[in-house]
Amino acid sequence: MDGPASRGGRRSPRGTGWSRARRTRPLGGALVVVALVALGVVGLVDWRTGVYDRDIQRLPDALPSDSGDRPAPDPGENWLLIGSDLRGVPAERKWRPGGTARADTIMLLHVPEDGADRAYVISIPRDLWVDIPGRDHGKINSAFATGGSRLLAETVEAIGGVRVDHVAAVDFTGFKAMTDALGGVEIHLDRPIHDPTNGWSWPAGRNRLDGEDALRFVRERKGLPGGDLGRVRRQHAFLMAMAEKAADSGTLTNPFKLDAFLRAAVRSLAMDAETEFGTLRALALRLARIGPGGVSFATLPTGPSTWIGDQNVLLPDERAGDDLFDALLDGELDRHLDRHDLETDPEQVG
Repeated sequence: MDGPASRGGRRSPRGTGWSRARRTRPLGGALVVVALVALGVVGLVDWRTGVYDRDIQRLPDALPSDSGDRPAPDPGENWLLIGSDLRGVPAERKWRPGGTARADTIMLLHVPEDGADRAYVISIPRDLWVDIPGRDHGKINSAFATGGSRLLAETVEAIGGVRVDHVAAVDFTGFKAMTDALGGVEIHLDRPIHDPTNGWSWPAGRNRLDGEDALRFVRERKGLPGGDLGRVRRQHAFLMAMAEKAADSGTLTNPFKLDAFLRAAVRSLAMDAETEFGTLRALALRLARIGPGGVSFATLPTGPSTWIGDQNVLLPDERAGDDLFDALLDGELDRHLDRHDLETDPEQVG
């Protein structure tokens, strides 16, 4: 962590590969967990708060140590969201480092400091080839498999210069239950999708997905357009549709529907020990004020795919990535996403 001094007084992490120059001034804010927008009227079920809090698992040593050269704290918050396939794994072993839990989905939700009416979700492709602190190079999802959320957070901080304040990991099996609790979700496809590997198909136009269908839609990539990057765009479309369904289906105003959704959500969550349910509630109230239409989704720009040894990886586009994080830190993300056409269009996913 003793690299040459960079602009703004930050130091770049040691090693080659993509590292992000850090700044000493306060950063722009970030938050996470779009699926929990339904918590916006959690006052209806305040009496269940203790139950929800007990159902959330805690990630051991979830965040980097403050003794290291981390990005400076910022006026808002930074949440790192991890989606992982943990089917069949006993609850007590779900989130332990060492290869059991794989980071199939990595997202950073950025919400500027109080007063802003926008939020931003930036997906980091799991196959991105990066410098993992203390472990040389590898796919970014391997950081979670070998070092848990702490190492993944360190890696994200190194490439983005954005401090991770909280971590939330979502079990995909719980994601299925959340979808069913909403009564299914509708997504729009501008063209049909056929997965020849498994024989799954979704026609062009409106598609209603129950939990099982949704799990296939957000996880599958073999035989589907765009590989890992195409899957990321499908995940964006589904999360936007989920947020809209939670807002429009009466879930937010019906305590029974809301309770069913929240129970499914918290049973699938694991978070850093410092985060309590009240923190999630404050986040959700903020997101509810912003509304689903105020959340923009984008993917971190990457270079081409290639083979390194026996691994098919995505090479970083260091300049484009740095420009995106510069825009985030400077409060110019709206303009940057528009100028470079980086925002995912939910009506153009297929």
